[in-house]
Amino acid sequence: MATTLTRWKESAFLPFDWTAFLPPFLPDFKVEQFIDGDRFVVRAELPGFDPDKQIEITVIHGLLKVHAERVEQIPEKAHSEFRYGAFVRTIALPAGVREESAAATYRDGILEITFTIGPAKEPGRHITIQVPKEPKTVKPK
Repeated sequence: MATTLTRWKESAFLPFDWTAFLPPFLPDFKVEQFIDGDRFVVRAELPGFDPDKQIEITVIHGLLKVHAERVEQIPEKAHSEFRYGAFVRTIALPAGVREESAAATYRDGILEITFTIGPAKEPGRHITIQVPKEPKTVKPK
């Protein structure tokens, strides 16, 4: 049984596979983020991934990066709507999130990353300019 999408792809109306142009316009994977009391929570829909081998999470400079990669392993197929390749999302962490407190769990295709929230730190820091009292001069010999 052919789907509507398959029938459109195979029609004489369009001489090329126009569905190949859709993936860049679709989000890599869906996420939700919220604050729950003193925790910042990020959930990502990543069904069918092996969290030990295919998902990598990094936190640096106030950004959470989730990278997942799925490699196609089916040599012959009649039809597939699965997306293969690398999927990446970067999320800015809110003020006060303690990066070192990150913890992640994966269950039923949902990756959940939690952070504790502490008091917000002041953005940046003030740097005092030192001015020498007397400029050093080189005496000729």
